[in-house]
Amino acid sequence: MAQKGGIPEWGEDFIKKLDAFLYEKPTRNVMGTIDSFFEQAKVPKQIPVDVAETEQEWIVRVDLPGLKKDQIQLRIVGNQITVMIDHHEETEQYDESYHYYHKERRQHRNERTITLPYAVDKRTAKASFQNGVLEIRGPKTKKDNDSITID
Repeated sequence: MAQKGGIPEWGEDFIKKLDAFLYEKPTRNVMGTIDSFFEQAKVPKQIPVDVAETEQEWIVRVDLPGLKKDQIQLRIVGNQITVMIDHHEETEQYDESYHYYHKERRQHRNERTITLPYAVDKRTAKASFQNGVLEIRGPKTKKDNDSITID
């Protein structure tokens, strides 16, 4: 058997046929279908956050497009704010002319903890959600160094 570049001749033919099967368009394109599936399933690894401050307050802005206010929870502990999201989505499609029915459900949970250089007071911090942006604001307070004196 002849060999080209370390691959037997029958091996090159097999690879060409496999490539044709996986990438042939428009009838099959298995690899395109697989790639499309994983592209749609991509979940952001981290929730995008911006932290800023003025003379009087700290400001946290969190981009949460496509979410509703009731899908967001906030937890405050010390100088940390944890943003938790629980996104449910359901789509349904029916085409009577083709007797086609499609129903899809997706659920996505994610959270991000933001550490601030200031203590967060639950009584004075305010949160608002408009146009897919969560904004949390609070007055600057001196951070407790979490130490106690020894008697």
